[in-house]
Amino acid sequence: MVCCRRVTIALEIAADSMARSRATCVICFESTARDAAIVLSQTLALPFFDTPPATTSYLRLVHRGVAVELHDPTTGARLRVEFSAEELKRYRSGGSGPNPLRRALGPRGRHIVDATAGLGRDAVHLAALGYEVTAIERNAVVSTLACDGLARARAADLFAADNPRWHTGDARRILPTLVPPPACVYLDPMFPPKRKKSAAVRKEMQLLRALTGDDGDFLELFNLARALTTDRVVVKRPIDAPPIAARRQAQYSGKLVRYDVYRGNAGS
Repeated sequence: MVCCRRVTIALEIAADSMARSRATCVICFESTARDAAIVLSQTLALPFFDTPPATTSYLRLVHRGVAVELHDPTTGARLRVEFSAEELKRYRSGGSGPNPLRRALGPRGRHIVDATAGLGRDAVHLAALGYEVTAIERNAVVSTLACDGLARARAADLFAADNPRWHTGDARRILPTLVPPPACVYLDPMFPPKRKKSAAVRKEMQLLRALTGDDGDFLELFNLARALTTDRVVVKRPIDAPPIAARRQAQYSGKLVRYDVYRGNAGS
């Protein structure tokens, strides 16, 4: 099941993201999903196999009919995007005490762009908090996993069909096309882990890093976001990490992460 309202995946964008990542193939174990798996492999410009290839160098995007998963045969790690009613309830409640994310984003109801959407969890969190969310993810395989999880959650009536709205592509190309421009752009960059902590990186993050690499061009996206947003850019950072730029307007800290707020320039 891979369906989601999104822009058409441009093959040149898919090729660009694949060039920076570990090779990936599409596999199908369910005969009833074989045709859908072949279409998926053609859309993503990835090789298709009916059975796992002998080499373990490929990450494997496995179409199981009811869901799509990413497997790493070298580590045994598996990734499937799931959203639960309990998770949504927790997001909507905002937790006890002041919510640092909500304070960083500003008034509910405003349009927010999650320009580094990844697997969609932050985008769903923002939508659950009451914002109108546009999510953008440039890696086509990551986007496929996110859209598959979103589609299954929507089929279970966990959240609205049009929030978050999903786009597959480079945020640097998509952000300038949004009319009207967003009030806020939310960014969660993937930087290389500190060497002393690399052994403790979660398997999900290991898979994402194998798939996408690091956001070496993040500052270009950050500067573009500041130029285009009418109010603010919010950057999610580990609690002990340095800011990615000077002149923060504000910062709001939780137990493990911090949200740095920078003034946007489009509204000035």
